[in-house]
Amino acid sequence: MLLAFGDSHRHPVALEEMAAIIRREQPLLFVHTGDNYADFQRLLRKTKVPGYGVRGNCDSRLIAGAPEELVFDFQGFNIFLTHGHQYGAKHSLALLLQRARDLGADVVIFGHSHVQLAREEEGILLVNPGSIPLPRGGSDSGYAKILVKNNKLQGQLLKI
Repeated sequence: MLLAFGDSHRHPVALEEMAAIIRREQPLLFVHTGDNYADFQRLLRKTKVPGYGVRGNCDSRLIAGAPEELVFDFQGFNIFLTHGHQYGAKHSLALLLQRARDLGADVVIFGHSHVQLAREEEGILLVNPGSIPLPRGGSDSGYAKILVKNNKLQGQLLKI
């Protein structure tokens, strides 16, 4: 199982909540979709669970080692992780889907809108974990879980 968090924006209570969730759920790894990359780094240190993080539009471009996007393998599936601001994720998913196709990704995990989403389009699973401290658009405060069942990916949205 993979856990996804994002848009924590340096809220200390949210950071503690994310760490508690990671400890309780014991995922193989976790991801953070940016806004705030330092929160991702703190979670790595606090939980000792492997993870991937990207920087968002509110993160400094000068953060050493903070990629804007990356692709990694999770149990045989290609995962594309990005904040999403550079693809207009608040307004449309078209550019995210195109980038995912270009990268050969099975899943896109993104943030930026603070709105939870888990759905498949054009054979690609799109997952936005939303935000624990700052949910928007009627979304719950929450995170996401990605599971592999019967050799198929499933995205679950969880609320706090």
